Amino acid sequence: MKKPLLLAKILTPMILVALIIGIGALQVLYKDMLKERSASMLSLAKTNAELINAVAAYDYRHAPAEHKERAFGVTLSQVTAAFNALSALEGTEELLIVHQEGNIIEILVHQETKIKERDHSASIPLESDYAKPMIEGLNGKSGLMWVHDDHGNELLVAYAPVPKMSVAVLVEITRDELIAPFKATAIMLITLGIAAIGVATAYTYSQIMHVIKRAFSAQEDAHKALGEAQAAKKVLEHALKSSSEGFALFDADDRLVICNDVYRDIYKTHADAIKPGARFEHILRVGLSRGAFPDAVGVEEIWLADRLEQHRKPKSRVEQQVGERWLLISEQRTDDGGIVGVRTDITRLKTKERELRDSEKRFRDFTQTASDWVWETDVEHRVKNTSIRPSDIPNFDIDNVQGKRRDEYAAEPTDTPKWRKHYELLEARQPFRDFQYQVQLNDHTVLTISISGVPVFDDLGTFLGYRGTGRDITALIETRERFRVAFESVTVGIIFADETGVIEGFNPEAENIFGYSAEEVIGQNVSILMPNPDSARHHTYIKNYLGTGDAQIIGKGREVTGKTKDGTLFPMNLGIAEMNVQGRRHFIASITDLTVEHALEQQLRRSQKMEAIGQLTGGVAHDFNNLLGIIVGNLDLARRKLDEHSPITKFVGKAMTAADRGATLTRRLLNFSRQAPEENAAVVINDVLIELRELIGKSITSKILFELRLSDDLPPVRLNVGDFEDAIINLAVNARDAMPEGGQLTIETRVSHIDAVTVPAVQKVPEGDYVELIVSDDGKGMTSEVAEQIFQPFFTTKERGKGTGLGLAMVYGFVKRSGGYISLYSEVGLGTTFRIYLPLADDEDHKVLHTSFDTEAEPERGTETVLIVDDEQQLAEIAASVLGEYGYKTITAHSGKEGLALVEERDDIDMVLTDIVMPGGMNGLELADKARERRPHLAVLTCSGFTADVLHQRAADKPVYPLINKPYNNRELANAVRKTLDQVREET
Repeated sequence: MKKPLLLAKILTPMILVALIIGIGALQVLYKDMLKERSASMLSLAKTNAELINAVAAYDYRHAPAEHKERAFGVTLSQVTAAFNALSALEGTEELLIVHQEGNIIEILVHQETKIKERDHSASIPLESDYAKPMIEGLNGKSGLMWVHDDHGNELLVAYAPVPKMSVAVLVEITRDELIAPFKATAIMLITLGIAAIGVATAYTYSQIMHVIKRAFSAQEDAHKALGEAQAAKKVLEHALKSSSEGFALFDADDRLVICNDVYRDIYKTHADAIKPGARFEHILRVGLSRGAFPDAVGVEEIWLADRLEQHRKPKSRVEQQVGERWLLISEQRTDDGGIVGVRTDITRLKTKERELRDSEKRFRDFTQTASDWVWETDVEHRVKNTSIRPSDIPNFDIDNVQGKRRDEYAAEPTDTPKWRKHYELLEARQPFRDFQYQVQLNDHTVLTISISGVPVFDDLGTFLGYRGTGRDITALIETRERFRVAFESVTVGIIFADETGVIEGFNPEAENIFGYSAEEVIGQNVSILMPNPDSARHHTYIKNYLGTGDAQIIGKGREVTGKTKDGTLFPMNLGIAEMNVQGRRHFIASITDLTVEHALEQQLRRSQKMEAIGQLTGGVAHDFNNLLGIIVGNLDLARRKLDEHSPITKFVGKAMTAADRGATLTRRLLNFSRQAPEENAAVVINDVLIELRELIGKSITSKILFELRLSDDLPPVRLNVGDFEDAIINLAVNARDAMPEGGQLTIETRVSHIDAVTVPAVQKVPEGDYVELIVSDDGKGMTSEVAEQIFQPFFTTKERGKGTGLGLAMVYGFVKRSGGYISLYSEVGLGTTFRIYLPLADDEDHKVLHTSFDTEAEPERGTETVLIVDDEQQLAEIAASVLGEYGYKTITAHSGKEGLALVEERDDIDMVLTDIVMPGGMNGLELADKARERRPHLAVLTCSGFTADVLHQRAADKPVYPLINKPYNNRELANAVRKTLDQVREET
């Protein structure tokens, strides 16, 4: 009994001690193993994360610019393929690569162990406990964390970020897998302890040794994991060697752990100082001593302090110049206090930045000095930026356009095809040029601006808006409009042509001249407007001019012949100027149709010829009047001496009749030569028509019946008698030409009242009373097209040489000068009727240039003294004889000066009878004026058959004296003298 008890006493403490030692040993081993396993897992996670990050950076830099966004996808594919190519992990850890998509985390890569496969969901909700280490890793952190997965397993998870790809690397192991060796050992110890109570001490030793072996087995697993980490480290070192960026890892004491060759090459001036275990500050000081950092020269300690401060920050990015190279240094502190640094060569980038700054400066200088401005709009076409300055467009509210679309501040209707098409282009993301619209300034001035723009996209093709330029084209538009108006309205034909003679512009007046429309000739050679041989020689002329510069027409106006569309040749004045537009030579030609000018010249020559004939006719008529005056006066004196029943009286009467006919002919010659007065006067047109009856009859053929229908008691109208006679003759001749086979010509007068009902449809005649003159024929008539042009100068339907086209134009001019109106009604085959409406003369218009004196009544006798002044001595003597027979005392003088001297000498002169036209420097009117100045109540009677320009040149404020026309008979003279004396006596 004692042995078992003793054995129990011996075994119990031994078992207890063994248990205590075993459990203690297990705890120590477990903690060491857990620490080493955790470090191994974290190192594995970081190593893989850094390796993937380096590969991603390498792929992104070497990817084509247009495929940058696809570089990370390529990297992920490579990583996935690499892990798939590897066999399952030898240890118990599982490796995952995760990425966040919205509210879930997706597992992109899952590398399982060979020991055990564990199911994972492809997507992990953010709110789950399992997502916590993933979120930390995605947020750029590294570390370890105990969590529960979606199956309730407790896991130890190591996580590390991959910044370049926005993913995280996780290495995980379940608690059960982690403590499995120790759990089995604990169970076995308990079992052995219980069994040790009943077994021999020998088993205690073997069991303890077995426990120790299992502990060493767990330690071997840890060493194996460490080996895997070292293998991953070698992979990382290989990746770092192939990287184009400099990489360095410093531990918590700021000593270099690892770096690649690129890092050493960057700092080759002091590469010998860059070796594992070297402190970062020491490396910098060696570099400073060797001038590796140009920007630190002279301020080494300050530079070093700033650099170390940046280096020790949790995360920093700094640009540094090393020699001639520029580096971007990206550094980040690790969870264990170390620092990972990457050096990226940005020399080319800095060069591009400098070039970009220079380019931007040049662009700013350009935009500040150019007449154009730049603008930007967003994706909704609202204005974001504009370079418009107040000096560019004064009074323009720039703030008013910010944030607005163009159609929201335009000063014009925007619901138009132009604006709809513009926004269709914008929605289609198409570029546009020269879109013009109007804006209003603060002073209500409206400007026209022109903009051009192109769509802007980012690297991924996302539409960002539009960017473009604009300019104020108001002045250009106004200039262009003024040019267009001038080009279209100028009364000279304008043609633009290029240096080969191809027509580029053709204004409306050119269309009128040549008969072509602009559309017909633009693009054609100007030679189509020329007759041969000019047309055939035109190309040669242009070629010679371009080759030699010898200008025969350019810069010189000259008369040439043009050709219309229908082949008609016409004279024209051609002037050609040369201009240079955008380096190209152009010609501008001015065309003046000389057809009218030539006709006017011909008419002028005819008029000058007629004027010369008129002057000659007037002179002859004047002398003839004097001769007739002598004849009529002597015949009248002779008749008074003869017995009424004497046969000689009959002969004298016939001679008097012939003399009267000669006087009538003389008056007509004077009217023709316009030597008769041409002032408007109050006239009863019936009297003029009666006098013209014979002349009208001679102007038409005997086949034409002519009838005058004159209204009784016709009131006077104010007109020029000579012009009226010309108008009647022109209308009669026109009617004659319309009736080559004969017909009826009727001239009718009457008084017409025009009101709203009776106003003629053709001519808008104001309401009132008029003397209406109607000239009608039953000839061939005219079409409405001809009637519309009948009063135009030089328009005629007659054959060439048979009409000037001025007759009816003269009629129209006479009517307008007389204040009247003319209308026309015509039907083809029936005839034509002209109606002329002449306003009635006012009372004040009854001032006439001659007084009608009775030629038949027996004159009253007188006793007054009459001074007779006439340069024709015989006429003065006859007048003296006639007046002497009627009791008057007479004095004769033969010049104006002689007559004035007699008026000044003698106070008994009661009346002056003077010829108007006299030589010697003083005519009859001047004599009368001077005599009246001396004798205000002196009676004056003028006589003339040839007044020339004397009456035309007389001032309006001068008195109008009674006039008796030569030749006059004796009774007419005596009655005129008596009537003039009586009127003066009544006035005084």
